[in-house]
Amino acid sequence: MSHAIGFNLLGAMTAHHGDRQIRLGPAKQQCVLAALLVDANRVIPLDSLLDRVWHEDLPPTGRAVLYSYVARIRRLLSSAGQDGEGTEMPAIIRSSGGYMARVYPSQVDLHRFRSLVVSARNRASDPAAAVERYRAALRLWRGEPLLGLTGRWVEAVRESLAAERTAALMECHAAELRAGRHVTLLPELEAVAKGRPYDEVSLRNLMTALHRSGRSAEAVARYDRTRRLLSEELGIDPSPATQELYQELLRATDAHGQDGAGGAPPREPVIQPQPITRPAQLPPLCRGFTGRHQELSFLDAILTQSPYESGQSRTVLLEGMAGIGKTALALQWSHRAREGFPDGQLYLDLHGSDPRRPPLTPAAALQRCLRQLGIPVPLAQHDVDEVSALWRSVVADQRLLLVLDDAASADQVEPLLPGGRGCATLITTRRRLDRLTVRHEVHPLTVSNLPPDKATDLLAALVGPSRTDAEPEAAELLADACGGLPYAFHVLAVRLHRRPREPLSAMVAQLDRTSPLDLLRTGAFGSASVRALLDTSVKALPGRARRAFPTLGMLSADPFHAEEFAAQAKCTPLEAQDILSALAEEHLLDDSGSHEYTTHALVRCYALEQGDRSNAAVAATPGRGA
Repeated sequence: MSHAIGFNLLGAMTAHHGDRQIRLGPAKQQCVLAALLVDANRVIPLDSLLDRVWHEDLPPTGRAVLYSYVARIRRLLSSAGQDGEGTEMPAIIRSSGGYMARVYPSQVDLHRFRSLVVSARNRASDPAAAVERYRAALRLWRGEPLLGLTGRWVEAVRESLAAERTAALMECHAAELRAGRHVTLLPELEAVAKGRPYDEVSLRNLMTALHRSGRSAEAVARYDRTRRLLSEELGIDPSPATQELYQELLRATDAHGQDGAGGAPPREPVIQPQPITRPAQLPPLCRGFTGRHQELSFLDAILTQSPYESGQSRTVLLEGMAGIGKTALALQWSHRAREGFPDGQLYLDLHGSDPRRPPLTPAAALQRCLRQLGIPVPLAQHDVDEVSALWRSVVADQRLLLVLDDAASADQVEPLLPGGRGCATLITTRRRLDRLTVRHEVHPLTVSNLPPDKATDLLAALVGPSRTDAEPEAAELLADACGGLPYAFHVLAVRLHRRPREPLSAMVAQLDRTSPLDLLRTGAFGSASVRALLDTSVKALPGRARRAFPTLGMLSADPFHAEEFAAQAKCTPLEAQDILSALAEEHLLDDSGSHEYTTHALVRCYALEQGDRSNAAVAATPGRGA
């Protein structure tokens, strides 16, 4: 009988074919395989794969080493599966500028774990059946995930997986209590509570089990001990859910004696927090908002659906190039829908692309959110998983709108996602955060250029219809120069307001003598400009893509293919696909999905400038140039 090849990530990384272990080679080669298996059946762009394996320690020959590792892994898998006719063979596939591990989820312990946890959650009405699946999932863990591997990406994955295991364990304990297994569960609950002294979920489970075992006085003592610990070390009180359970235990103890023997067990711990404050943090609406009817309808359909009747996620990811109007769209919808969120509206700028400050860390972001709900969490609290769990507990039954503006990465956003069905979350970002879509069923929406008719409406709204109606042709030409980019219209409007007596045609005349980017700038040294805005996106690119960016300005046609880009960039078509994928990730070009790419007119203009600047620098270098 043949056996499928299996992989273990929840402990030391191993692979096996039946009872035979497969040698996976050196640690970096194992890291390549792990990076593909964690996101199995999903293409990982080449630059992302290199970053996962080496990060800042990428050797000059990193790509060649990666290709070598992939070839070795393929040979290992092929050799291991040769003797198994009918074996389900995993494969490493090159596709769309990256690599993908094609496997059945059942072949990887991590994905079996997640599947079992989902199955357990779907059986919440049958606690015994749910426990059986939770326990089967937890038995797959053999120690610290990816044990023996190192690197920033490995540490981040290890931390994320540990949080997943903790969540599954807490849910398993809750199901076992519902199944009446409090006596047999007590030793495990004691051990977990000892290892997680700040975790109120494990505390409530232990208090419930102690009370049901006739040890109510001990349950009350546990509460008092934790309350003092939280107060002295973190400066906070126990959550409302924990306080409510404590009061129920006191009432049961008073009614039935000190140990509560024979007393009615307290009802299952239910988190019902009542925030001290009702936040209303939405910034003002953006001036001159127009169009976006389809986008607003999409947001209505996802975010205003019944949270208790629909099984869909109520989280939307607005993505698109810099200045395209993602924040304006998010605020327009949020102000319009705010009455549907009676527990408040939280707004958080994550500074994902702000050149003046680094992105907000998940810990700092969680602290701000909780503080706005009246729950102070001091900066000394570094356990992001614990604070994230507290955040989810606090908002579990709230009807709250959360707007996360300018996200930098999925790592930054994931700890902030509420778990409650009543919350809705709206995220804006310049980047494609596909992991959120895969893991959390987030609904992505790409925000595109304003169409020409809406573009002229926006210009009229910003500079006044009297000026645009007086010179309709000039207004149309200026709108065309902005390329449907709302930020460009706002910059142009400032310039026009500075020259109230100057006809629009005078500014149009300047387009014949200069770049549109020279018009779309204002402030000292062009501090507010489309040029500066695009510069922040280009600087965020991986090194190779950043160096190749000026090639976009050299292309004669739009749309174009990777082969045309490769010819101008003097690289191979496969390398060109990697570069173009990185540009598309930052929304500096559009990938239509039919192997064709298009660029925004202002992006192409900026790329041409960058190329001219680079050529001038080369020509000015001694010994170089003509």
